[in-house]
Amino acid sequence: MLNDLLAFLLSTFLIAPLQSEFASRLQDAPRQVVSDVTACVTQATPALLARAAQDPWWAISTGIGVWIGRLPAEATLREAASSCGPALNAARPFLNRS
Repeated sequence: MLNDLLAFLLSTFLIAPLQSEFASRLQDAPRQVVSDVTACVTQATPALLARAAQDPWWAISTGIGVWIGRLPAEATLREAASSCGPALNAARPFLNRS
């Protein structure tokens, strides 16, 4: 039950802001770039959940930081899933426009 609550909170306050940030900044990107970044967010979810379980303060501060724009979403995603590097590199020109 506690894990379900943590997963819900993580989804609401960290994953959703990450997805929203990428969606708004990648509006002009090719569909494949958007798809790859979206897949990376999904791929990073277990790592983010594990980190949040170990360090709830990190999850709270990171979620708020992404939400208010203090932390770049791409840095958070790259840290959680280093295999997302190629997708984030392809998205970089579109992310830098915003």
